[in-house]
Amino acid sequence: MLQTSTYQIKPYLLLGTHTDAYIKPGTEWIRDVVKGFMHHNSNYLHQLGIDTSLFHNHNESTSQTLIRYPLILYHYTNEHFFVTGINQGATALQQLFGLFKYPVQYDEKIMVTFNLFKSEQVEITNTDSRYYYKINNWLALDTKTHKQYIELPATKKIELLNETLYKHIVNDLFKYLAITIPEINVEIFDFIKLDQKLLPYKNHFYLPFNLVFSTDFLLPDFLSLGNGKAFGYGIIEQIKSNDNNLSP
Repeated sequence: MLQTSTYQIKPYLLLGTHTDAYIKPGTEWIRDVVKGFMHHNSNYLHQLGIDTSLFHNHNESTSQTLIRYPLILYHYTNEHFFVTGINQGATALQQLFGLFKYPVQYDEKIMVTFNLFKSEQVEITNTDSRYYYKINNWLALDTKTHKQYIELPATKKIELLNETLYKHIVNDLFKYLAITIPEINVEIFDFIKLDQKLLPYKNHFYLPFNLVFSTDFLLPDFLSLGNGKAFGYGIIEQIKSNDNNLSP
């Protein structure tokens, strides 16, 4: 069973004016907000047995990045800020945000609210049905596979992406979240956006993909795949067969 909880963080100015002049789009601001409140309440969280390294995914003694699927994901979608917790990460967010029932001041100008946006419990197992998902800004290719991708014909490009998608699900998501399915079927169904521009991530530029894929198992919304998972890249959402984003 996979437990996920997604919270929306809403910023606003004390004077009620628009926040555009003070807040940049993307995940950097929201990560600073959440980690700031976490650090301020770290003693309380430790007393509850919360592993605060979940909020930044690195060893708090050595500062080394932890090799695992991040259990707290930050994302910026449709001009809104969200943070998703998975399993222990969902518990950590619940305990932290439970401290703030009302708007709380973040700095001299900004106040924020933390509101539960969506919560799911999903048993990931094979089914007779197929489920369709859109994935946005999926950073699928490292330097080596990017070179391979560029040199391949169109059909082989899709095969390479399909193999990569399978690996990201099985060798990353399933492996680190202890999900076991005897055999899975994952297929890229359609591309949503083809005018691709390279996106920067950790001093490298990656080719992002916005596409639709299908599976024979159900996944909760707001998981992510590929590079930059914790920073809002590769976020997935389920879509219905009659959704405008899904080709007939």
